[in-house]
Amino acid sequence: METNSEKFAEHGYLVVQSALSESDLAPLIAVVSEVVDARATELYKEGVISDIYEEMPFERRWHAVLKACGRENEVFGWHTLVFSEALFNLITHQKVLDVLEHLIGSDIQFNGDFWVRPKLPNEKLTTLPWHQDSAYMPDTENDTHLTVWLPLVDVKLKNGPLQFLPGSHTSGLQTYHRVPNETFAVPVLPPTTSSDTDIDTLEMQKGDLLVFNNLVFHRSLVNHSDSIRWSTDFRFSRTGTSLNGLWHEAIACPVREHESEQCPTSWQTWSAQWETSSHKDRFV
Repeated sequence: METNSEKFAEHGYLVVQSALSESDLAPLIAVVSEVVDARATELYKEGVISDIYEEMPFERRWHAVLKACGRENEVFGWHTLVFSEALFNLITHQKVLDVLEHLIGSDIQFNGDFWVRPKLPNEKLTTLPWHQDSAYMPDTENDTHLTVWLPLVDVKLKNGPLQFLPGSHTSGLQTYHRVPNETFAVPVLPPTTSSDTDIDTLEMQKGDLLVFNNLVFHRSLVNHSDSIRWSTDFRFSRTGTSLNGLWHEAIACPVREHESEQCPTSWQTWSAQWETSSHKDRFV
């Protein structure tokens, strides 16, 4: 039977089922809910909406607010809005780092890149084409950068799952070009598949953990449901891996050291890094 590390090496991605519990995710979900509540209250006080939809469930409320004021998602993902100790505790969670240690060893750095993503129903902005993450992270194709992707709700075919091309990370970084009216660059030569069976569609449960390589081809399908597909993601590499001046390098930090399960960076240290960086003023 293949080990997780063997599966990851072969396919370029790995799903670990039930890696996290409800209680592991609850603090970050509470932060997101507080942001939604604050923004809904602001709109209500401004007279833009007549209801703050306080009784709506987590996966529906923000969409209801936006529909009521005739607006769409402003950005691809939330960054500054969700910066919090709850976020830090999830990024540095022992269960997350244990998975990574089996793939890249015990000296691990968080590279500073994090997002919480509300994927709204029928939204083009978050319906992404086939791509490799290194296409948007210059000069990273020669090193391993891992994305950890955590669904904050169950992910089914209807609400916009991720799809992967198994083994596509072995072909290296492709050439990309801009397409008019598209947010993201796309490969000049799109990945070829012999049939739909070459595409792996990942339906996941809340609490599952997905980790994938920076060179594996993946895309995000349209959300055909009537609720939000909330998720969070953050990126890691071996400690010492150059970040080549990436926009998030200022808030990178070590999160695990050899033969120690205790995180070498504290919330207070990371928060101080944040305060002296430009991130809190650059992103939503």
